[in-house]
Amino acid sequence: MASITIVSGCPGAGKSTLAHELASLTARGLHLRSDTFYGFPARPIDPATPAAHQQNTSIMRALGRAAGSFAEDEYAVFLDGVIGPWFLPVLARELPASIALEYVVLQVNLAQALDRVRQREGSGASADVIQMPRAFCELGAFARCALDTSHSSLEEVVAAFLERRTRGEFLVSRESLT
Repeated sequence: MASITIVSGCPGAGKSTLAHELASLTARGLHLRSDTFYGFPARPIDPATPAAHQQNTSIMRALGRAAGSFAEDEYAVFLDGVIGPWFLPVLARELPASIALEYVVLQVNLAQALDRVRQREGSGASADVIQMPRAFCELGAFARCALDTSHSSLEEVVAAFLERRTRGEFLVSRESLT
């Protein structure tokens, strides 16, 4: 069944790991990585800076269009990226209204985030990693979409996601985004 699930959170929260796993558990699953789109600009601006707002907005729109195109072709799209609630309206405007939209925000404590990023990328941890866990704690109306991954295995996170998904906890109403 066609759907779009945005798997968000700070670096090191497990977004790519979860999105890939969920896509592979689904007959027509597709893992769409937002990081790929940030590599498209010839002169990229650090997405964590205010100067990158227009670049980030363009990328969110392109992600929405790509995800929507795959979903229209009956894929279950798992879009992973650092996509805060502040960018949901931009992204959602590009999605087909008939396709279900889910939003899950993986949360992790700072120590775990830094450890995971260091394991993946080496000893240098950027200021973005240090600031991001805090940014994804203040979710407002999307607090119900949070899923803590700090001390959970992949299997535990998948099970928790699937259980909460059956209850519709991650569904997003398009009307709430306007």
